[in-house]
Amino acid sequence: MANWTDLPIDLLIVIAENLPSIEDFSTFSSVCKEWQSATTILKKKPSLPTRYPRIMLPEKLDTNGQGNQDNRCFLNLLTSKTYELKLPEASGRKCVGAHYGWLLTVGSDLQINLLHPFSRQQICLPPMLTFPDQYEYDDEFTPQDAYDLFVRKIVMSSNPCKETNNHDCVIMAIYGEYEVLAFARLGDKVWTNITVPSRCYEDIVYYNGKFYAVDCHGVVVVCDLDDTNGPKATVVAPAPSGTFDWIQKYLVESSGHLLIVSRTRGGSLYEHVLHDEEEEDDDEDNNEVDEEEEKDGENDKVDDDDEEDDEENDKVDDDVEQDDDGDNDDKEEDDDNVEQDNDDDNDNEEPSYYTIGFSVLRLEECQEKGNDCAYRWNEVPTLGDQALFLGNNVSISLSSSNCIKANCIYFSEDNYELYSTERGGGGYDTGIFNLEDGTIQLNYAGESRSCLAPPLWYI
Repeated sequence: MANWTDLPIDLLIVIAENLPSIEDFSTFSSVCKEWQSATTILKKKPSLPTRYPRIMLPEKLDTNGQGNQDNRCFLNLLTSKTYELKLPEASGRKCVGAHYGWLLTVGSDLQINLLHPFSRQQICLPPMLTFPDQYEYDDEFTPQDAYDLFVRKIVMSSNPCKETNNHDCVIMAIYGEYEVLAFARLGDKVWTNITVPSRCYEDIVYYNGKFYAVDCHGVVVVCDLDDTNGPKATVVAPAPSGTFDWIQKYLVESSGHLLIVSRTRGGSLYEHVLHDEEEEDDDEDNNEVDEEEEKDGENDKVDDDDEEDDEENDKVDDDVEQDDDGDNDDKEEDDDNVEQDNDDDNDNEEPSYYTIGFSVLRLEECQEKGNDCAYRWNEVPTLGDQALFLGNNVSISLSSSNCIKANCIYFSEDNYELYSTERGGGGYDTGIFNLEDGTIQLNYAGESRSCLAPPLWYI
C-alpha cells in the first residue's frame, strides 16, 4: 500500500496551490512534515476564502496607547480560540470586511487596498480622493481627518483572484458625507458615481448578477452599470411598512431569496425616538376616543361638581399630611440626592446604545395591478437551517454547522456615528440573536474595542 508521505513534492505543491479554503490549507500543512514542507516551498500563500466566519479583533494597544505594528488576532468560531497573524499591512488602517477572504483597508495615506490576511497579498484600488463627492476640506478638516469614516461598506461581484480578466470583478462602495454609491473595476484609476434616487444608503448585496442597495428608509434599488445614459440605480421595492429611518437595514441573499433585515437598537441614545413612537401611538388612541368623550360631556359636567367637593376635602387632608411629614423633608431630600448620584454612576456604566432585536422580510415579485414597484415584502418567521452574518462586512447567509447556529443572526459593531463617540470605541454591541425566541447571547466574551476598526466578521 502506497504511503501518502512519499508523494512527489511537485505533486504536493500543485495540490497545495489548488486547495479551496484556508481551513483546507491549514489541514493539509498539518498532516505531516513532508506535506508541510510543500506549503513552505510555495513562493507565496494562495489567497483563499475562509469556510467559516471568524472575528477579526482590533489592534492591541500598548501602555502608550499605540497599536501593535505586526499582529492581528482572529477568533475561530469552530474552536472558540484566538490566533495571531502577522499583518503589518493593516496597522493603523481602517478595516472593512469584504468577501472571499479579503478586507478593504484605507489609511491616512488615503490609499485604498484589498488585503488578504492569510496570504498578505494586496490589490490597489483607486485612492480615496478619486471618489467624485468629497467633504468640504479646509485647514482644520483635511482628507486625513476623514479616511476612517469615508468608506462605509464595500461589496465585490466576485473573488478578484479567481478572475482571468481583472475587469470582471466589480467593487461597489457606499461612501462620503451623503453615503451614496460608486463603483470601480480592478485596474480602474478612479471611482465612478452611480446616479441614485436618494441618499444615505446602508447596505449593498450582489444578487443574481446585479448590485442591489437599500437606503435608510428601506427603499431598495437595483444598479445598472451599463446604462447608455450612465450608471444609475432604479427603485424596485418600496420601504417596508412600519419602519423608521433610525432602524438600520441590511440586504442579504439567503437560499436564493433577497432579504431585508432590520436591526433595532435601544439605550439612552434611542430613548427620544422610542418615546416619540409611543406618543404617536397615544395620539392615535386619543383620537379614537374623542368622539366618545364628547358624547359623555354632559355626564362629565355633573361629575365635575361632585369632584370639586372631593378636591376641597383632599386639600384639607394634604395640609395635615404635609405638617406631619415636614420634619422628614430634609432627610428625604438628602436620600434622594444620594440615590440620584448612584443612578448617575450606574448610567455611566451602562452602554448608551445596544441591539435589542431584528426582523426579517423577503422580497417577492408583486402581481398587484397598479403597483408602481415590481416587488413587495413578506415577513420571514424563520431562517430554517440558515444563519445570517451582519456588520461591517458583506452581509451573508450560511448553512448551520457544528459552529454556526441555525435560525440565528450573528451581528457585530458597524455604526461609526455611534461608536466613534463612545469611550474606548465600538466592540460591545456584538452578539447572536435567536430569531425563534428573541434572545441575544455574546459571541465573544473578551474585551475588544476600537474607534478605528472594531471587531468585524472576516468572511
